[in-house]
Amino acid sequence: MSSFKDFKNLDIRLAKVLEYKSIPNSKSLIELKTDIGDNQTRTIVAAIKEWYSAEDLVGEYVLVALNLPLNSLKSEGSLLAIDAQHSAVLLKPDKKFQDKIKPGMKLA
Repeated sequence: MSSFKDFKNLDIRLAKVLEYKSIPNSKSLIELKTDIGDNQTRTIVAAIKEWYSAEDLVGEYVLVALNLPLNSLKSEGSLLAIDAQHSAVLLKPDKKFQDKIKPGMKLA
């Protein structure tokens, strides 16, 4: 079982999606350029093309884990999502608080 200390060691931040690219020859993969605060960007590769388009994500905030071991050398983090009956549902902040949040804020 993981401890609360293990959870606190995860670097989970709010990121703003800046760019969305469909990965050629892939039915599921996309590449997102994200702003993670402090003038830093990270490239996130995710298998969510089936559920999310560029229009859905560019300009939106998402939660990303930045210090998990990754399967892909191309990805610099992982999107946080729920598996809802074989659909990926991204964890995102409530839109009514958009004026109070900014990229780089850490999960509390």
